[in-house]
Amino acid sequence: MVARRALTPLFAAALLAACSSPFPPPSRPTPTPYPLPPSTTPAPVLRDLPAAPQSATPPAPPAPSSGHPRRAMPARPITLAMRCAARDERGHTVQADVDIDRGTVRYLRARLADRSGACEFALPDFAQTKTMPSIELRARDASGCTLRVWEQGPQVVLAYADCADYCQPQHTFAQMLPVLFDRRVGRCD
Repeated sequence: MVARRALTPLFAAALLAACSSPFPPPSRPTPTPYPLPPSTTPAPVLRDLPAAPQSATPPAPPAPSSGHPRRAMPARPITLAMRCAARDERGHTVQADVDIDRGTVRYLRARLADRSGACEFALPDFAQTKTMPSIELRARDASGCTLRVWEQGPQVVLAYADCADYCQPQHTFAQMLPVLFDRRVGRCD
């Protein structure tokens, strides 16, 4: 028992010596005394949207029937380049300019409006988070707005969720429907 008590202080001293480092703790980097140069990346330039149509756009022709039972569409990257404007029978308008290449959104600007207000989405405000099976863009701010793009037969759909912050007034968002881009006829609905 006496031997055990004598080892305890020796063991504690050895353990303490092993834990201490002969090197001084790392110092924190000092802040730069001068401002960093501005970014050399130019801000993206937004192109003008096509003019809003004054009368209702006729509906797109129905999709042709394939004659065989419906099957799931194969997952493939979306490619779409379209500038379009349309008005529905309720007076809602869409003006859009979209350029998507193999699942990567290179340009996007869309304006949706009705009699009470308008919503506008532009690519600089979003970051792309998914490319397959559908494209997903999330707002760079804390709003939680999410844009999704997917294929649906001959059409490509642009839908949005939790995007009231991009509308003036915000309650307008509840009335907005997804945008349908019809590649067969080169227009949106």
